[in-house]
Amino acid sequence: MATEEQKPSELTLSFFCKTGPQKLVFPAKLTGEELKDQLREPLGLAADTPLALSYQNGSRNSLKKVLEEKQSLAEQGVEDGAFVTVKVDAIEVRPENSFLRESIRNNGGNSYYYAHANEKELPPELRYVYGGDPIKLGSNQEGYVLKAPAPKALTHYSWADEGDFVCIYVSAEGEPEAVEAAKDGEVKVQFEPRSAELRISKDSKEYALSLRQLEGEIVPDESKHRVSAGKRVTLKMKKKRTVTWTRLQQSK
Repeated sequence: MATEEQKPSELTLSFFCKTGPQKLVFPAKLTGEELKDQLREPLGLAADTPLALSYQNGSRNSLKKVLEEKQSLAEQGVEDGAFVTVKVDAIEVRPENSFLRESIRNNGGNSYYYAHANEKELPPELRYVYGGDPIKLGSNQEGYVLKAPAPKALTHYSWADEGDFVCIYVSAEGEPEAVEAAKDGEVKVQFEPRSAELRISKDSKEYALSLRQLEGEIVPDESKHRVSAGKRVTLKMKKKRTVTWTRLQQSK
């Protein structure tokens, strides 16, 4: 295991942005905020362009973590060769001001996000909103949040009991736009013991499938998803108990 003395003083990082991928070298002691300041010029961005950064160690299939502004890259565990996703014209949404919370406040039980009303912490995938012209943030604008439209609900899907697993299929025949976006867009899935949520986003469009009150319990750590480019998105949920499901969700 590497000691503090063995950790590199410089990190070679692969950046992925709408301007194209780039591989750049930066000191490991840079904070997230300092990295943003030094990134804009090589990425061809204006000095006041808002950025949101997240990183993945190992591969682009590994866990994505938000890059905090006040800590150094080394302190946050960013490794040499890490992948950094750059969201342009994006600002962080605090839990109390997120569009999820605003939707619940404005629409109550009719909100698409009503199932999240009692959450203690906002999921990482909902911490950012994007789109529109760049927002110039001054000292008197701290906390300003860009409103984002609610994602389009995915209503055309199928499911099957396959023994140890229950599978959900979102196919190109039923949801062509979402499946097309999943090819090179961002696909995120969150599994809980009695729920699963799929979110697909590309450019300014976002799609979501939220399944609550599943018929039986699943094992989140052993559940996974797969994108078959141009064909379908599959959620493969591992059953906690090997019993046949006669329906996907419990009756309300």
